[in-house]
Amino acid sequence: MKITHAEAIALNIPFYADHVTRAMQRASTHDERVWVVRLETDNGLVGWADNHGQPSVDGLVGQNPASLINRDDIGFGAQVACLDLVGQDNGVPVHELLGVKLRDRCPISWWDIDMPPQDWVAEAEESLRRGYTTFKMKARPWRDIIAQTDAVAKVVPADYKFDVDFNGFLLNQAKAEIILQKLDENPNVGMYESPFYLHTDVDGARILRERVRKPIVEHYQDQYLRNDCCDGFVIGGGATDTRRTGTLAAAQNKPFWLQLVGAGLTTTYAAHLGSVLSHAQLPYITCHELWEDDLLQEPIEVRDGYMPVPDAPGLGVSVDEEAIAKYRVDPAEPTPTHRYMAQKRILRVYWPGDGKEREWEFTAETHYQQAFYAGNIPGFEQDVDLEVIEDDNSAAFQKRHEALLAQGR
Repeated sequence: MKITHAEAIALNIPFYADHVTRAMQRASTHDERVWVVRLETDNGLVGWADNHGQPSVDGLVGQNPASLINRDDIGFGAQVACLDLVGQDNGVPVHELLGVKLRDRCPISWWDIDMPPQDWVAEAEESLRRGYTTFKMKARPWRDIIAQTDAVAKVVPADYKFDVDFNGFLLNQAKAEIILQKLDENPNVGMYESPFYLHTDVDGARILRERVRKPIVEHYQDQYLRNDCCDGFVIGGGATDTRRTGTLAAAQNKPFWLQLVGAGLTTTYAAHLGSVLSHAQLPYITCHELWEDDLLQEPIEVRDGYMPVPDAPGLGVSVDEEAIAKYRVDPAEPTPTHRYMAQKRILRVYWPGDGKEREWEFTAETHYQQAFYAGNIPGFEQDVDLEVIEDDNSAAFQKRHEALLAQGR
């Protein structure tokens, strides 16, 4: 079997709801762009994958896919599409190419960027309708994470869990201890991710583990196995490296979740991969639920927080080629998020204090993120919130926007 044709197809898939679009476009973590990899072979097979970042398909034509399935260097999309082809050609599911299947279903989590409490409530309610039991929340210092989680707790059952990701914004052990001990009191809170960057203070990370009740997870590093400063890991990447790190985590009895961002094909692949890794026990993150279409003829069914592991050859799912045609765009075409970011706005972080409102204003999220990471603005204060003020073409807006730009904000 040889690859005769390889292409990377650019799509713009809208987010499924207006409040998700508002939050994702403002935060710019990932946008509406999804890439699909399509490989054809000389024996009539077609292999598929999707990819969040732009994939490379250079050098694939003429290659035997079986020689590429363990090559992380060819890129995620190409590797998954090759696994799909080899599985189809041999009549076996992808998980049999990766290892021995240990579970028939894998945990999966809903994911969201920071939002006002009422939008997270709407997201939790939607996640319940779709069968999820876990919600990965992006905690940010310009939001009141206690108020956010308290609001969501009112609309979810007792066994529904919040996994709260700080991306290091708590900065140090002392601040983290204050916030996490408060969150410990919420029975729906399940885990904490990256309260601060643990490698900056391994001793502080150990102290924090002793003083909070819920598990702490961190993006995998070999040194964390030796330091024993967290309870589990976030693991992602190519198939070979993921199996390596998954084996090392298992040797230390550390559970982890797989983090592989993409649409339905990526999510299906995550189920195959997770099914052969003994300690891939924590709910996986793929973010596929945010887009209005997962590009599969039959959407992934999540039941009680778990997705099935297909047993049909290859990835074992049918691609919706009509959906691919519907969302296909020229690769040079900007996404709606790119267009949004080209417009002007003022972002106001504020909270009440001493009978008056304290506030800082910026022109882009990158600016206020840097300010919070530097410790130049107090974070996670009670009642702190973020207001987005769009350009109304008024003279007052233009004057204020120009003044902020002049200050580097």
